[in-house]
Amino acid sequence: MASAKFQSRAAATTLIALSLAAPAAVAPSRPAAGQTLSPSSLDITPLRDLPTVPSIPGLGAAPPSVSQPMTQERRAAPELSSGAPNYGLPRVRARLPRPNPPPAPLKPPPLSPAHPLPPLEAYKTSVQAKAKIKRQAKLRMRGFRGALDLPAERPPPPNVALPAQIPAKPKLRIDANPYAPLGLGVGSLRLYPYAEPTYGYDTNPNRLTSGYQGSKFFRVDAGLRLRSEWSRDEIQGNLRLGYVDYFSVDNADRPDGVGDAFYRWDVARDTKVKFEGKFTLDSQRPGAPGLVTSLPNVTVVNRPLIVSLGTAAGVTQSFGRLDVTMRGTFDRWIFQNAYYNDGSTLNLMSTSYNDPGINPRISYELTPSMKPYVEATLDKRVHDSWLDPYGYARDSTGVSGRAGSTFKITDLVTGEASGGYAQRDYADPRLPRLRGPIIDAAIIYTATPLTTITLRAGTTLSETTLQGAAGVLSRNVTFDVTHAMFRNFTITATGSYQTNNYQGADTFEQVGTAGVKLEYKLTRSISIKGSYFWQRLVSSTANSNFTANVIMGGLRFEP
Repeated sequence: MASAKFQSRAAATTLIALSLAAPAAVAPSRPAAGQTLSPSSLDITPLRDLPTVPSIPGLGAAPPSVSQPMTQERRAAPELSSGAPNYGLPRVRARLPRPNPPPAPLKPPPLSPAHPLPPLEAYKTSVQAKAKIKRQAKLRMRGFRGALDLPAERPPPPNVALPAQIPAKPKLRIDANPYAPLGLGVGSLRLYPYAEPTYGYDTNPNRLTSGYQGSKFFRVDAGLRLRSEWSRDEIQGNLRLGYVDYFSVDNADRPDGVGDAFYRWDVARDTKVKFEGKFTLDSQRPGAPGLVTSLPNVTVVNRPLIVSLGTAAGVTQSFGRLDVTMRGTFDRWIFQNAYYNDGSTLNLMSTSYNDPGINPRISYELTPSMKPYVEATLDKRVHDSWLDPYGYARDSTGVSGRAGSTFKITDLVTGEASGGYAQRDYADPRLPRLRGPIIDAAIIYTATPLTTITLRAGTTLSETTLQGAAGVLSRNVTFDVTHAMFRNFTITATGSYQTNNYQGADTFEQVGTAGVKLEYKLTRSISIKGSYFWQRLVSSTANSNFTANVIMGGLRFEP
């Protein structure tokens, strides 16, 4: 079988060689149908007259017989036959090595550790490290950007080097409040402006005892919060201005607002200078005791405004755990005149006054979670007019002292509480001394991660124009419970109780407030708000009681 296959291949090769050597001389007849082509059937007589081709040097040996099997050596190196000048066995294609063979894996030298120590790197404050930074800066100045492939450097000496630090994989940060506004960055300050339009209904806009009617209203609030992002020093600010417009009640429209600012200058590690400022805007209700007259059918037709501006500057010096603070304060109170329906005017502008004072304070850090303190306040109020509209000299001097502490009982209960005593002496001997205990507290209890309870208490000594009364000693308690149904939906229940004692006059007021607030945040910048409040005042003065119900709903925009 192998010999017949080899003979057929030799015959085909011979025919091709003859055709190329003498195409005109070789013209074999076309084989008939059924006739097989074999070397014995070819007529090679014309080829015998052709000149003999010289043999190839080195191939003088006679070719083997066709019937002999081919060996591996002959397949690799075929030879030409001397009897057939253009005849030769086909050559087998040699296999070349693969191009670009993969490099052999590197093997560590003998006696080398499987996990070698990282190379040493120079301290950031060493001469070697500073020189490397300078070289990189020069390369960047010449146009290099990105990572610089610097040549290998000599390892730093052990006295200025440490093992290379392995960078730790940063942990995934979870946003505790994913719906908190991001604010606007202005340099190193963060601004949080906002606007809050509200539509609602008030059953008693002017807080009257009788003869009142309810009205729909539109209210708009605009404000700004300011926070610093400094490594030292600090600045904070809050401002809110609002205006309410009643559709069905005249002379009930009124503005209101509140604001404060704080700046701390860290002069040294143990010395700090603090500057503070505050602002309030409010109005008096027509039925306030200082505005009521004894004339029948005579009432106030406006809501007199009250504006207060205050500033303070102080220095805090630390002696270890002991902090000593000395503050100087200055407040300015401005009152607007009241107008009556009979055309008369109550001159309240003359009761505006300045209130300079000093406020020393000493605190000591017993533990990181408790810092008790004692403080005192000494001030003097000087009115624009020596006598008020009723002929009383209301200039006064006040002094107060208190002791308290900031505390952190657990991670769930934090706050501050203080108590003391205050009194104020007036220039007019007909006015009694305004005095009484003062209690201030603010306690925050985080019952659960979703529920927060806040308790606040405060005491203030305020001015009044009520005849025979020296002033108003006010105490209030506020209780809030906030629960987060979802991360973007919170419900707050609030309640407060306040007492106003007009010392020197038989007037005592009790004010109770209760309400609920809802807030649903659509995004970080937009939220839907709704609230309901009930307010009730009971007074010992006739025709001063009132009850009001207020319901509101609106949007809040805060980028």
